[in-house]
Amino acid sequence: MSFSSLDTWKRYLKSGPQAISDTFQRFPVTLILFFGLAAIIIYRIEVPYQQLKDISDILDRLTGVMVMGIPLSLSIALILEKLGKDKNITLKIGTSIAAAAVLYLYYQFLFTSTGMVPITRLLLITGAMILAFLFIPYLPKRNHFEVYVINVISRAATTVFYTVVLGLGLMAILFAIKSLLISGMDSEIYAETWVLAWLVFAPLHFLYSLPYIEDNFITADFNKVFKIMLLYIVLPVITVYTIVLYLYFGKIIITQVWPKGIVSYLVVSYTAAAIAAIFFVSPFREQNKWVRIFTASLTKLIFPLLGMMFISIGIRIGEFGFTENRYFILAIGLWSTAMMIYLNFNKRNNLVLPITLAIFALLSVFGPWSAFEVSKMSQSNRFFQIASKYDMIQDGIVEKGNYTVDTYDQQEISGVLRYFDRSHELSDLKYLPDNFTMNQMKNVFGFPEVYAGGLQNNYFGYHLERGLPVEITGYDVYFRLEAFRYNPDSQNIFEREINTQKGNVQLVLDNNNQLIIENNNMEIYRYDLRKYVQSLYDNYGSNMSTNIKPGTTDSPDQENMIFTDDTANIKIKMVFYNINGSVDEGNDGLKIDHIDGEIFLGIK
Repeated sequence: MSFSSLDTWKRYLKSGPQAISDTFQRFPVTLILFFGLAAIIIYRIEVPYQQLKDISDILDRLTGVMVMGIPLSLSIALILEKLGKDKNITLKIGTSIAAAAVLYLYYQFLFTSTGMVPITRLLLITGAMILAFLFIPYLPKRNHFEVYVINVISRAATTVFYTVVLGLGLMAILFAIKSLLISGMDSEIYAETWVLAWLVFAPLHFLYSLPYIEDNFITADFNKVFKIMLLYIVLPVITVYTIVLYLYFGKIIITQVWPKGIVSYLVVSYTAAAIAAIFFVSPFREQNKWVRIFTASLTKLIFPLLGMMFISIGIRIGEFGFTENRYFILAIGLWSTAMMIYLNFNKRNNLVLPITLAIFALLSVFGPWSAFEVSKMSQSNRFFQIASKYDMIQDGIVEKGNYTVDTYDQQEISGVLRYFDRSHELSDLKYLPDNFTMNQMKNVFGFPEVYAGGLQNNYFGYHLERGLPVEITGYDVYFRLEAFRYNPDSQNIFEREINTQKGNVQLVLDNNNQLIIENNNMEIYRYDLRKYVQSLYDNYGSNMSTNIKPGTTDSPDQENMIFTDDTANIKIKMVFYNINGSVDEGNDGLKIDHIDGEIFLGIK
């Protein structure tokens, strides 16, 4: 090794610790959050699930809040730099404590679960904070913001590349150690190594390379790879996509058939990509004719397409009311329209784009105008309008009456209830009785849950832990039972026979779920398994472990998954580990799709 090589390695060894120290001083809270995430994930890898299940929700919530805290802490650090207060230790400690307090309060009061609403709110706040992290250094107004953003993105891409190379290299080393030196090494170390690579090395590398507030950029600093990709790949693709959408728009005008909801997603995605492309190529507007033509054309051609999107989403909202998805599509469409109007009149200050997008993101998850409140109110009004047609609501509460509800309205009511059950709480629909569950639909509304197309299926699944002790004294024949309803035209779905001291015993389960037992070709027992499963469904609904239907006194005891019978010819015990199927009350009644269990017989 040459002396020059030795000097290079010495510089690396000296600069490495200094780089870590400088980065930690600049972004201490951010790095602590990254290291905390690494610790939580490694803890979850090391500890068995049975020991984690009681605190799994707590760990999920902690992880979510810490992820949100990363861009929040970065934004605070950049604000201090912007104000020239980043060297003020007292102020840095104070803002760090304030950030920790904000995260704690958010964890306690706004992130109480990992349901749809808390997760959506967390993601959008995190997105707004990431945008703030990008635009804070350029407030109130600085030139070449786009070049700065590309610089940050290119350094993030470089970090990703280095992290992947480092991770693969460490994997190869660990594999060699395990194969050649320590054969008993835990395999979890592979996953933990990747965790350390992404949550320790990657943030240190990226944050160390992050530009300082005083760093200035010019158009010449624009990453050449990104420039080529934007000018010669992204812009042509968007141009062709615009032509395709216009052809589709022409088809709609000719056929007079308005599109379904998917066109809204396509146009919104296209518009977002177009705005991003215009944002990034704006530094080349003066020097590149192709960029000028693209920008000038697209900022005008896009309005008819946005109009098509608004009509499409408006039809969906008019038919089915607001949901969070439709709300966000409409909100993004309104923001895109406003930004396209802005870009037609102001072609210089692109800082407005991320600032307004961050504001839209925050407004959409807080306040009475939020996606959640608007959607709940819309679906509640939709429910009230349908229920009022049949005078279902008495004294503010739904009551079962003599009304007959049309199939379409049954679908609509079921859809509203599923929306509240899936995305919010059924109690948020104020017209329902207290403690209402979906299993009570027939008792409360007079009809079961109805799906699109008029299907009235209630799917059920009952399960028994295999560790439950079973008394088998007095039984001398054993059958393992596992049957699937493969072919409706087949005669039997399960057949087994065994020779015993009392003759040849044959067990058959036919396609109609009739259990038939023969001894020496003579039928000695027949039982319709649907009767047994129907009793489970009547008592427990779709899931024995969580539901007990009103009016029943049975407890959710798993011993109810054991069926016994004693006749003059036979003594039988059936232990069911899994029973799955569906109920179509309008047509064929109860259907058993899968049975898994054991059968014990005593031949008399």
